[in-house]
Order: sequence, then structure tokens, then C-alpha cells
Amino acid sequence: MRMLAEQVRADLIAFSRRPETLFFTVFLPVIFLVLFEAIFGDQRVPHAGGEVSQSTLQVPAFMTMGIISASFVALAITVVNRRETGLFKRVRGTPAPAWVLIVGQVMTSLVIAILMVVVMLVLGRLAYGVVVAASDLPWLVLGVLVGAAAFSCLGMMLASLTPSTEAAPPLANVVVLPLYFISGVFVPVASLPDWLGSIAGWLPVAPLVATLTWPYAPDGSAPWRDLALVVAWGLVGLVVAARLFRWMPRRG
Repeated sequence: MRMLAEQVRADLIAFSRRPETLFFTVFLPVIFLVLFEAIFGDQRVPHAGGEVSQSTLQVPAFMTMGIISASFVALAITVVNRRETGLFKRVRGTPAPAWVLIVGQVMTSLVIAILMVVVMLVLGRLAYGVVVAASDLPWLVLGVLVGAAAFSCLGMMLASLTPSTEAAPPLANVVVLPLYFISGVFVPVASLPDWLGSIAGWLPVAPLVATLTWPYAPDGSAPWRDLALVVAWGLVGLVVAARLFRWMPRRG
């Protein structure tokens, strides 16, 4: 466990020294939240048979974006880079167990995701008056942990399928950007055509948005179906990553 803690510490230091990754993972979701609040924050939108302020939906939506940026996009890019530069190959020749490298990287993504959630919680409360009731906070914590773990598995799956370091950033963004638009991150799901919303409901981003939105705007019982879908997608990512993961560079 001391070796794992040291690995996580080293990964966090390495993450903090990459300005481009730090910007897109940590600062970009916050910038989007501030911009969207400035443009649409005063509007009211339909939600669960009624109306809520746009702010109530935007805070958990961009919280979801922050989690995905940390546990899917950044993780996939980092793992591919370490594989293709031969870092994984070299480290396999040291006494460090293989699982320490993988679990350490996943835990690093989890730490960054939790940091993003805390930033969004504080910003939403202080700047926009969007709060979570104390009774609903455990559900938010559960959704964050499950979402970060599931998208970490999906990030490992994408890394296993990505052929090169150059392909990792565009491929990760090509996957998530369309999902952001149809899953309630940039545009409320109620504003989408029914058929598009139905498709998004079976993909991993929309269920996570719904899971994290419920504590902010509770409507009936907790969305266990959405949480179960997030878990199912995480299991798919875990199985595919376990079968296809490579320690050696794909090139040469």
C-alpha cells in the first residue's frame, strides 16, 4: 500500500506538470459553467414535469463533464502515452507490481474527479445559489464514485483500442463531445427530439448526468436505473480493457 500511495503521489505530480492536460481536465469544465451561467443562468427549463432554473441543471451537468474529463479523457491519453513511449515496458522490469501502475493511475483520476466535484459544489453554492440537501448528499457521493470508477474502466478500454499517442487526444474528444451535446451537458435533454433523447439514455453520459442531477432536483425515488446503466457500461469497459490491454508499444 505504501508503494501504491507513492505511485499516486508521483502520478499527481506528473499530472500537475502538464499544463495542457491540467487546463482541459480541471479548468475547462469550470470555464464552461461560468460561460453558460452568464448566458442562460436566468432561464427556466422543463424538468421532470415541472420547471427549474437552468443553473440547477448546469452545475451537475458540468460536474459530470469534469468527472469524465478526469477519469476518461485524461486517463486514456495518459495510458496510451505511457505505453507508446515505452514507460510501461521499462517499469515492468522494476520490482513494482503491474497492478500498482494501473490502480495508481485510476486512483489519480479518482482524486482529480473528486477535486472537480468539490470545486463545482462550492462554485454552485457560492456563485449561483445551487445547493444539495444534506439528505441527498449521500446519493451525490455514490454517483460521483460510481461514475468515476465506470468512466475509468471505459478510459482504459479506449486506451487499449487506441493505436498511437497522436490518435489518443482526438479520439477521446470525438467520443465525448457528441455525447455531451445529446446527454444533457450542453443542452437540456428535454429540448432534444424524443428519439435522440432515447438513444442518449442508453449511452453512459446521460445516465450519469441524471444520477448527479437528482440530488439537485429530486423527483420521486432515486434514479437507480441510471446508476445501474453507468455500472453496466463500466463493466463492459473493464472486460474489454482486461482482454485487450497491452504493456508493449503498438509501434515497433
